[in-house]
Amino acid sequence: FDQFLFLVDWFLTFTLSVPHQYVFVNESMTWAEAQRYCREKYTDLATIENEQQTVQLIDTENHDSIDLAWIGLYDDLNSWKWTLEDSDFFKVGEKDFRNWYDPGPDNYGGQSLCVYMDNGIWYTTYCFNYRPFICYDGKQFN
Repeated sequence: FDQFLFLVDWFLTFTLSVPHQYVFVNESMTWAEAQRYCREKYTDLATIENEQQTVQLIDTENHDSIDLAWIGLYDDLNSWKWTLEDSDFFKVGEKDFRNWYDPGPDNYGGQSLCVYMDNGIWYTTYCFNYRPFICYDGKQFN
């Protein structure tokens, strides 16, 4: 029985530590168009759960290209939300991870409702701006 528990514990630890796969799309679209594209071809716009995933995105071979790219965070006028709001997707505390520029989101005039990432830091802007974007493909890789 102890060996079984060890194997289950090892499997869960390994599974939870495997990073997610992201796909950079170097085509400029509005935030809504980018979300639709990601949902049709992958899973959704990128959801960044923690600092490790931010580093993973910055360290990709397309680092110079992913500057100013849409991610899946938006403001629904009540709070900041991820497009992928599946509670099973997040571990404790991950849904609340934020990496805002200092002093934080300004939501200028109540219209800067969408988020892009520049060198790992998050900024708000108008959703109708055109930017490249990062999709999450729903797969995990080793």
